[in-house]
Amino acid sequence: MAFGIYVHIPYCLQRCHYCDFTTFATSEIRPSSEYLELLLREIKARAHLFPAAQLTSLYFGGGTPSILPAENIVTIIAALANAGFPIHADTEVTIEINPATMNEASFRIYRDGGVNRFSVGAQTFDDDLLARCGRKHTALQTRQTLDFLAGQNVNYSFDLLFALPGQTFVQLESDLELVAKYNPPHLSAYCLTVPANHPMSAGRPADPDQLRMFDLIEERLQESKLIRYEISNFSRPGWESKHNLLYWTDQPYWGIGLSAHSYQPDEAYGVRFWNSNSMQEYERQATASDVPHKQRERLRAHEALTDYCHTSLRRSAGVDLSAMGLRFGEEIASLVRGRLLSLQAAGLVESAGGGWRLTRQGVHLSNQAFLEVTFSAQELARLPSSPNLLTR
Repeated sequence: MAFGIYVHIPYCLQRCHYCDFTTFATSEIRPSSEYLELLLREIKARAHLFPAAQLTSLYFGGGTPSILPAENIVTIIAALANAGFPIHADTEVTIEINPATMNEASFRIYRDGGVNRFSVGAQTFDDDLLARCGRKHTALQTRQTLDFLAGQNVNYSFDLLFALPGQTFVQLESDLELVAKYNPPHLSAYCLTVPANHPMSAGRPADPDQLRMFDLIEERLQESKLIRYEISNFSRPGWESKHNLLYWTDQPYWGIGLSAHSYQPDEAYGVRFWNSNSMQEYERQATASDVPHKQRERLRAHEALTDYCHTSLRRSAGVDLSAMGLRFGEEIASLVRGRLLSLQAAGLVESAGGGWRLTRQGVHLSNQAFLEVTFSAQELARLPSSPNLLTR
């Protein structure tokens, strides 16, 4: 079984206008040296929660991990190895960086310490749009960072935001021309998502234009041999994010740090647990051998099934009913097959390569498709095997 670790670094140069993660400007919370000590305490206290294993993936996210001293990242990697989780030649070790927050010296510390994948928060190459998002870096700094990474012959990815306030197709085409120039191994393209009353909701492209923007992105990326393997993620074949695939394929992961979430599949339907998003409470809990009961959730059959369907449909590989039968039983697989046939009749999914995947229309209307494969406890209770479903 694959296994990954996520380490949350909540420090940022600024809070972007659209961000809803647990992050803070560096002046708002305790010094990073103190936070590092909390992470090391948590690693030591909770390593017993997961069997010692070589890691499939280690991911430093945030926030902006690259604004910490690079030596801190290496210290965390060493602490995990000492706790029974060493990296090896095939481990994907990713660090998120913002443009202009890494130099040649810090890059070499990362590389020598085991980091082998760099995820760049580019968002857009348009300075006006960057300012509207509240980003501090410039398009020139983004290009300089990408030029450096491309010159190092390392695995890297960057994010592209679209449907931004005031964004035109001309601006998007310009962004995509630069994507084609760099032709990275991996790219994530996210449609800006904010509440209706959010300041950034004003002036955004209309919904039909947002769909046209997404289609344009996919078309241009395919020309660069970047293939969509998940709704928002594209890569060259074989360069998919190992870490994200853990989340989408029901694999265990350990989340370390402020607000980080963990998941353990087990003989039943799995357990989720998470750290507090309060720095004060996280500090009190960091040396405990487990999280408090209020921060733990044992999944029930309908919750695990819904998660499984949603994450499977997000991937181009789609839903494998044979694997679902092994995981949940043939009766549930038959129930899901009926839902997929309804979605097929509506033109939202198709059967291909042994799986059921979203069509292009299904990608556009993915929330509608997900709703059809969202299950309640009452629905599963009507199945003849429902007692086993609840107690397995």
